[in-house]
Amino acid sequence: MSKTQTSTFTESALSDRVKDFLIRFKDKFGSYKYVEQIDEMMPKSAKYIIVDYNDLVVEPEIEIIFTTDPDRILNAFSRAIKEALQTRFPDYAEKIKDEVRVRLVNYPLQRSLRQINAETIGNIASVSGMVVRASEVKPLAKELVFVCPDDHQTKVIQLKGMDVKIPIVCDNPSCKHRDFELKPEASKFIDFQILRLQELPEDLPPGQLPHYIDVTIRQDLVDNARPGDRIILTGIVRVEQESIAGITRGHSGLYRLRIEGNNIEFLGGRGSKTSRKIEREEVSPEDEKMIKTLSESPNVYQRLIDSFAPHIQGQSLIKEAILLLIVGSTQRLLGDGSKIRGDINVFLVGDPGTAKSEMLKFCARIAPRGLYTSGRGSTAAGLTAAVVRDKTGIMML
Repeated sequence: MSKTQTSTFTESALSDRVKDFLIRFKDKFGSYKYVEQIDEMMPKSAKYIIVDYNDLVVEPEIEIIFTTDPDRILNAFSRAIKEALQTRFPDYAEKIKDEVRVRLVNYPLQRSLRQINAETIGNIASVSGMVVRASEVKPLAKELVFVCPDDHQTKVIQLKGMDVKIPIVCDNPSCKHRDFELKPEASKFIDFQILRLQELPEDLPPGQLPHYIDVTIRQDLVDNARPGDRIILTGIVRVEQESIAGITRGHSGLYRLRIEGNNIEFLGGRGSKTSRKIEREEVSPEDEKMIKTLSESPNVYQRLIDSFAPHIQGQSLIKEAILLLIVGSTQRLLGDGSKIRGDINVFLVGDPGTAKSEMLKFCARIAPRGLYTSGRGSTAAGLTAAVVRDKTGIMML
C-alpha cells in the first residue's frame, strides 16, 4: 500500500480504525489484551498502554503508516486510547487527556547506531546500545500561562518544541507594561531528560571507536535508564540545529541527529530482553549451588582464568589481573580511621596486535554495568563517572 493510499484516512477515520483494533484484538489465549490494559490505566495511574508491533499483522493499513508517517499513527493511537478510556473512566480520561500515549515493542526493523543517518530522519527506529550519559530530570513546558502585571489580560501559549515566545504587549491600549509574568502554578509541565546511547562493545567493528546518539525522553520514561544500562530504544529520528561559531544563532545549516524516545526495554547480559528488576535480581538458589560446587574444585582459580576471553590464547597473567579487577575485594578500615579500598585499577601496556583492546571489550561485556570508553572521555574524568555540562548547558552524568 502506498503512502498516498494510507493518506486517504481522515484523522477521525484513522482514530476509529485504531480504536476498533484495540477493542477487538484478541491474543492467542483469547484475551482482549488492549482492553485489559485500558481498564487498568486508572487503577494503576498509568498514562500509556504497550502495543506489540507483531499484533498489527492483522491490520496492514495501520502497520504501513508506522513506516510512512509514525507521528500521525502515534497521535491516532493516543486519540483512540483517550476515547476508549472516556467510556470507562471519564474523570481520569479528562485529567490525563494531554498525556495519553502508546508505547511500541518488538518493532522488527532493528538498526545499528551506525545506520542512523539523514535517510532515517522522521522514521521510527529501534536501536540497541548502552547508556553512557544521563542528564538531570527537568520540567519541560507544554503550556505556559502569562498574565499582565495589572491583570488586564491572560495569555496561554501552547508549546510543541523548545522555543518560547514570551508576550510583551498587552491588548489593553492604556497598559504600558512589557513584562508579562509567568504563572507556573497554572502552566503545564512534563518531566524531560536527555540520554546518550553508545554502541554495545560486542557490536563494535574492529579498530573503530563507538558511535553514539543523544536521546530525548519524557514523562514516565525519565530516570529509568541509567549510565551502564544496556537497552533497546524505540523512537523517531529527529534533527536539531547545531550552532557554529561565527554564525548567527538560528541561521546555521548544520544539524545533528537525535532520537525522540517512545519506549525503553532492558537487555540482559547475553542480549535477551529483561526488566530492570530481573537484570538486578539476586543470585538464584540454583546459581548459588553451582557456585559452591565450583568453589570446591581444586583448580577453580585456573578455570576462571581460562574462561576469560577463551578465544585469546595465552596471556594468563593479564587475564588473571583483569579478573581480580572485576571481582575486587572488601574495603578495609584501619584503626586510625583510614581506608584501603577494595577496587583496583589495571594499567596494561603492550605491543600492537596482542589483543589488549579485545580483552578490554570482553571485560566490558561480562562486568556488571561495564562501559567501554576510550580517548578523552576516559582520561579527563576517569573510568567511573563524572558530572559534566553539555553544549546546551544541561548537566549530564
